[in-house]
Amino acid sequence: MRSLWAIALLLLLATGCQRSPYAGYKVVGDDVHLKLLVIGDGEQVPSDSDSVVVRMRLGFVGEDVGSAFSTERAYLVKDLRSGALVPVLRRLHEGDSLSVIAPASALPWKALSRGVAIDIPDTGMIQGEISLRSLRTPAMIRAEAEAHKQHDPLGYELRLIAAYKGRSPIPFIQWGTSDLHYHITGTAADTNVVVVGDQITMAYQGRRLEDGKVFDEVTWKGSPLTFTYGDKDQVIQGLEVAIHLLREGQEGTFLLPSLYAFGTKGINGVLEPNMPVIYTVRLESVIRAKGA
Repeated sequence: MRSLWAIALLLLLATGCQRSPYAGYKVVGDDVHLKLLVIGDGEQVPSDSDSVVVRMRLGFVGEDVGSAFSTERAYLVKDLRSGALVPVLRRLHEGDSLSVIAPASALPWKALSRGVAIDIPDTGMIQGEISLRSLRTPAMIRAEAEAHKQHDPLGYELRLIAAYKGRSPIPFIQWGTSDLHYHITGTAADTNVVVVGDQITMAYQGRRLEDGKVFDEVTWKGSPLTFTYGDKDQVIQGLEVAIHLLREGQEGTFLLPSLYAFGTKGINGVLEPNMPVIYTVRLESVIRAKGA
């Protein structure tokens, strides 16, 4: 199938595109010039919902390829599909390599660099090689995630936690050597730590880490929970840690691995086993134990 596609593409480039001033290239867009280098085995071009690993080496025409920008990383296709990459992505299959010449100003530098500032002038022509190393559809990603979850639940859980931290603007702090992370805000009305025997009143809201769905919000929007700190089976272990870290009047966000949440059992119909969760916790008041 790909050999037929390659022949069709070559015929298209030979007859259906404008002649390029660059030897061996054809015009495929607004001052975008393309030359096929390598034909891969992929049968489909990427759609906006796909994830791709792209290798890219770019330099100004007449300079070394890769001298301006080089990368090999995963992207969402929808983030790349703009400017000069629009006609490129319409022709790129898994395993293909294309040589492209285009105006520097027509490339989506912010998306390519993932927001990291790079010193690229907005004038001049860029020449480079773009290769599609792998393509994964949403269905493939879900299947891989499910297989990872089944065969390595701890590894999957740690990957979820790392991914959440990586995209969150919250500067989480690791609690000791554990996989529990937290961030605390607000001014303490009492700077003393809560100890066993203190009566505390707290409000909290729990959300699934995978999709952000709230699964535990009774005490957040309704009446807060009051109990004696240290009494067994009042709250999960992660919330006990939260109470220990918070001071009266403060609020915190706590990223809890399953070990500190609902463990290997989960919550039937609500939360799968071995799943991390995130809790927002507010320590509203503390009544100290007598004699404390």
